[in-house]
Amino acid sequence: MVYRGKPSPGCALCRKRRLKCDQRQPSCSQCSRINQECPGYQDPRALRVYDQTTAVTTKALARAAITRKSPSEESSKTPPLICLPAPIQEQAMSHIFKYYVGTRQNPGVLPYLPDLIHTDPSEALQATIKAIGLACMSRIYHVPELRRSAGEEYSKALRATNANLQDAVSTTSDSTLGAVVTLMGEQIISGHKSQMMEAWLNHAQGAIKLLELRGVKQFESAAGLGLFNSARLQIVMMNIFFRTNCHRSPTIAALSNHARTFGDTDSQAIDDFYDILITFNDLSMTIKEAYKNDGFRGNIAPLIGQALRLDANLVSWASSLGLAWQFTVARNSPSFSSGDIHIRSYDDEYHVYPSINVAVLWNHYRQARIVLHEMIQTMCLNVSEQQAMSKSQQIMLKSSTINKHLVKDVCSSVSHFFTSGESGFGGVARLPWPLFVAADCTDISPHRKNWIAQILDIIATSAGVQQARILSHFIKEGRHGFNLIPGKSKGVR
Repeated sequence: MVYRGKPSPGCALCRKRRLKCDQRQPSCSQCSRINQECPGYQDPRALRVYDQTTAVTTKALARAAITRKSPSEESSKTPPLICLPAPIQEQAMSHIFKYYVGTRQNPGVLPYLPDLIHTDPSEALQATIKAIGLACMSRIYHVPELRRSAGEEYSKALRATNANLQDAVSTTSDSTLGAVVTLMGEQIISGHKSQMMEAWLNHAQGAIKLLELRGVKQFESAAGLGLFNSARLQIVMMNIFFRTNCHRSPTIAALSNHARTFGDTDSQAIDDFYDILITFNDLSMTIKEAYKNDGFRGNIAPLIGQALRLDANLVSWASSLGLAWQFTVARNSPSFSSGDIHIRSYDDEYHVYPSINVAVLWNHYRQARIVLHEMIQTMCLNVSEQQAMSKSQQIMLKSSTINKHLVKDVCSSVSHFFTSGESGFGGVARLPWPLFVAADCTDISPHRKNWIAQILDIIATSAGVQQARILSHFIKEGRHGFNLIPGKSKGVR
């Protein structure tokens, strides 16, 4: 990670045009003069990180080639771990700041890291960041030695985290929780198909325990409150798909109520969404319990009714969002690129959001509703009574129409992640799962599904997100990678 002083506070467009920016709100004078939307201003406290990955990786490759020429090493079955130079470790951290931290205006999937690095740069946290960065770089630049080094850093992170958990003081520190939450992200970003969700679940359960231990004191710092909200929303969102008991904690419920007193109107919207997802989790588990190997048991009409009421609550929540959460729909979608690959949005229509975080929240909402309506359609197929069957067919038709619209909206959000400015990649690690859920929809067209797989390949190649590569493979293979919907076939469709 290369630091080159305090960043310019001017907007991105003025910096690009090398003009002096007066930083007026809501738009600087230079942008207003040329009728351009002002992209906003950098936080002067943010780290100024420069990516020199390619140059340093080339040097590492040269060292690797020299090492592999050693006769004694050639006879070894397991290639030796190369002692990587310090700069490559720094570039691993630089990669994370570029692709996963983003800026304060366009935060990425790990927005809390700058504060933690400044205030409490523990060994566990730094090793975790390096592990993710090295793993991503190994895939982007095809350097196996970096992958093995990432494994070493991951092991170091686990040892350091376990040591922190044995200490009464460090157990409840922001840095320890940050390391655990980041390890959750590491499994999504870097994990293998066979271990990704199991390891994620272990880290999630650990994060819940830490949130409980930290109590109300964690809300005294901005980083602590941010970590609480990030961990809580990530866990409850994933539980919709994998149906665990992680969210059933009276302590977390009490802390969530207390956290509301620290938030503003925008955070209130997220808290309301979280409460709906908790209800969704419970319903998802009930639906799973009602399904046996050869179909649903008992009268499932009440479950269909609960699902429809839950969907109405989600729609009501979305309708209540204030102006800060709104997006605009535009046409004649721009092309976006990654390296030498240029691609256009699937539809002529595309979305423009105030920030990456707003786009991410809307995609959370969309994928939640997609899964809910997939569950509704699957249950309707199992209704047996003639009168109920006629009503179920109407419900299925409506659910199918809703999901087609939701899938289109997920796809229309993609270009914003690639074209929103210098921190456009800040949230790209949050795209794979909504895209996969959209691609797994029952009525999606083969052409749109192929487009989604192509986008996932771009994310995997450009940012080194292993999850994107795994999910793209599932889509191309024509199988559900995970049993997201009780009763839905996992076979080739």
